[in-house]
This record gives sequence, C-alpha cells and structure tokens, in this order.
Amino acid sequence: MELLGTYSTARIDTNSYNLTYSFPDNCNAIVTDKNGFYSVAISLKKGQTKPSSNYISDDIICNQYNGAIEIQFVQQNYDPIGDDWGDGTSTKPKVKIFVNG
Repeated sequence: MELLGTYSTARIDTNSYNLTYSFPDNCNAIVTDKNGFYSVAISLKKGQTKPSSNYISDDIICNQYNGAIEIQFVQQNYDPIGDDWGDGTSTKPKVKIFVNG
C-alpha cells in the first residue's frame, strides 16, 4: 500500500516542468530541492493510523540543473503483517527528466 496517489509532469519551458501529485488529506507532503533534485516525503500526520480515502493534490515547479531534473517520492512504509504504518520509508517511484535546454 502506498501513500502516493497519482503523479504527472508537464513541460513548462526548456528549463522547467510542473509536477502534480496526490496524497491522502490526512498526510503531510514535504518537498525539498537542491540543484535539480526534488524529494517529496509523504507520511501520516501525527495521531493518524490509516490513510484517508480522500486525496488532495499539490503542484511544484521543478527547474533543471545540468540538463536534468530528478524527482523521488519517499513514502512511509505500511506493515501488512502488523497492519500498521511504521517509522520506515521506501523511496519509490523515482523519475529523471533529461532536459534539452
């Protein structure tokens, strides 16, 4: 089970892409970026035990660095054996866009 709903990218111009992604409304999504590398960390909000079925979306503008944009989603892990959300994370999916600038 993943917290990330859908995601897509759309070219804005020769240097930039728009990233749109969705996640449950009872989760936090924190974006960090450095030199064309974007990381979106998605985890349940404090006190939440299961993700909501209501998804919200967010957009960020991603700018290329040295001809590329890299995006990764870091998601809180679900433990099906214990039927709970632990402290561990998985990094998936990962996307790399080569920009012809």
